Amino acid sequence: MGLRHGARAGLLRVVRPSTWRQWARVANFLGYDGAELREASVGAGARISPTVSVRNGRRVSVGAGAQIGASCSLWAGDSTGRIVIGDHALFAPDVFVTASNYDFDAVPGPVMAAPKREADVTIGANTWLGARVVVLPGVSIGDGSVVAAGSVVTKDLPPGVLAAGVPARVIRKRGEQR
Repeated sequence: MGLRHGARAGLLRVVRPSTWRQWARVANFLGYDGAELREASVGAGARISPTVSVRNGRRVSVGAGAQIGASCSLWAGDSTGRIVIGDHALFAPDVFVTASNYDFDAVPGPVMAAPKREADVTIGANTWLGARVVVLPGVSIGDGSVVAAGSVVTKDLPPGVLAAGVPARVIRKRGEQR
C-alpha cells in the first residue's frame, strides 16, 4: 500500500534542495548569534535566554547575576560602541539595546550607505528594563533604576528612578510615595 497523496507531498518537500538550503540559512543565523554571545564577557551566574540576539559580542559585557529575557537584542557598534550591563540587571522580553545608529543626515541617498554613529551604552547594577524597552546609543541608566515597558530611552537616567514614556522621562524616585 503506497503513501497517500498528502504524505507523499510532505515527504517530497523534505527532500527538496530548497528546503535544505533554508534550514542551512536558519542554522547559520542561529550559529552566528551563538558565536557572538560566546565572544561577550558574561559574569558568574548571569542567565541569558537562548533567543537573545547579540551583535559584535566582543564589545558586550553582562554583569554577574544579570538576567536577559527572551528575544532581547544587544547590538554593540561595529568599531567602538560598547554595551555594559551591570550586576543583577533584569531585562524583560524584547528589550533592544544598541550602541550604533546611522548618521542619516551625513550624506544624501540610502540610509544604509550613511556612516554610523557609535556611543557606549551603560546600564547600571540592579536595574530593571520592562518589556520592549529600547535603549539608544550613548545612554547611561543609573544603578537601581526601573524603566517601564515600551519606553524609549534617548537620554541618561539618574540612579534610583522610575522612568517611562517615549522618550523616557523620570516619573519619580524609587521609594517615594505616589
